[in-house]
Amino acid sequence: MQVIHRHILVLLLGGFFLVPLACSPLLAQSVKTKQRELKELRDEIEKYEKRIKEGERQERSTLQRIDDYDRQTSLIRDLLSRLSEEITANRREIQISQLNLATAEKELKKLKREYARTIVSMYKRGRTHDTELLLSSRSINELFIRSKYLKAYTEHQRQNAAEIRRRKEKIETEKMLLEEKLHEQELAIAEKREEESSLKRKVNEHKQLLARVRQDVQSYEKQLRRKQAAARKVERMIADLIERERKRIEAERKAMAKREGKAEMAALPSKPISNTAFGRLRGRLPWPVSKGSVVGFFGEHTNPRWGTVTISNGIDVAVPSGTSVRSVADGVVSIKSFIAGYGNLLIINHEDGFRTVYAHLSEITVREQQKVNAGQVIGRSGEGVTGPVLHFQLWYEKIKQDPLLWLAKR
Repeated sequence: MQVIHRHILVLLLGGFFLVPLACSPLLAQSVKTKQRELKELRDEIEKYEKRIKEGERQERSTLQRIDDYDRQTSLIRDLLSRLSEEITANRREIQISQLNLATAEKELKKLKREYARTIVSMYKRGRTHDTELLLSSRSINELFIRSKYLKAYTEHQRQNAAEIRRRKEKIETEKMLLEEKLHEQELAIAEKREEESSLKRKVNEHKQLLARVRQDVQSYEKQLRRKQAAARKVERMIADLIERERKRIEAERKAMAKREGKAEMAALPSKPISNTAFGRLRGRLPWPVSKGSVVGFFGEHTNPRWGTVTISNGIDVAVPSGTSVRSVADGVVSIKSFIAGYGNLLIINHEDGFRTVYAHLSEITVREQQKVNAGQVIGRSGEGVTGPVLHFQLWYEKIKQDPLLWLAKR
């Protein structure tokens, strides 16, 4: 009976030890969603590829082509990020599949050994032994018990044989899943390498166009006008954010007053900057980049080379392209966008009505409505017409602030 119990225990444990890889409906839906998102990204990249080629044929504005390169390289970076996630997920699934396969094969070998020993024992013992065992019973009751035991023992061996067949089928399934996953991994890695190579080419072409603009007075002046237009667009974005926030707070106040059966509560007056938690960080905020020098200052300036006058709502920090850009304070990503003249851009909401703007990003690593902490990497710096740079702004409500008065002294 101990042998039988051990067999049953092995079967029970074996079923729970293996990690199932069969796709549930929820997992299958998740895979389809990821595949659809990757296809949309690839389609978007292809759209900008066509626009770039069309622009070359029509000799379209160099600045417009630079925008197309900006958008396309940003999308390629997004695709590379998704592919990296897919490769990491595949690697985990491959490890699980390999573990399942090794476990199934080990369990099958053990089951086969024990089953073989039983069959050999039964062969040596022969059917006459079973008959003698029944005939030697001292009572009808003992005969019944022995007969029942022999029947159960035979049934158990039949189940063992069926279990061996099931285990072999499971191993074949695990091998098939592993081969499919390994194939998917090879395709994902190959595509990632191809996209990385494509990104390098696009970055070089982008730099060549930028170099051409820097030597062209007319293009440079157009870019300045675009930057002014971009600055006005950011102002409108912030005004819209403030209005949405005002409406949300007003709706909450009305709902609270209604729940408590009181007259509508009066709006809270705006705090002076110095009385806000964020305001007390003035002069102590960490820089969005750990290095670099300020090459563009807040306010009105005249370009010594071209003699053009511009008004900047923030500062430009010259840093190598690809430098990590960090949030200067805790907050929530409110806008992730692309604006001609500013390139990829992020706006982060902070407490007490403060907002920060990060522009000329080559890559954005956060999503809208994501909470971020002070010092958290939110993207990587890119390149504008003036060179590799990060543009940074700081606002209190609708009032633009000079970032150098807020950032810690270096």
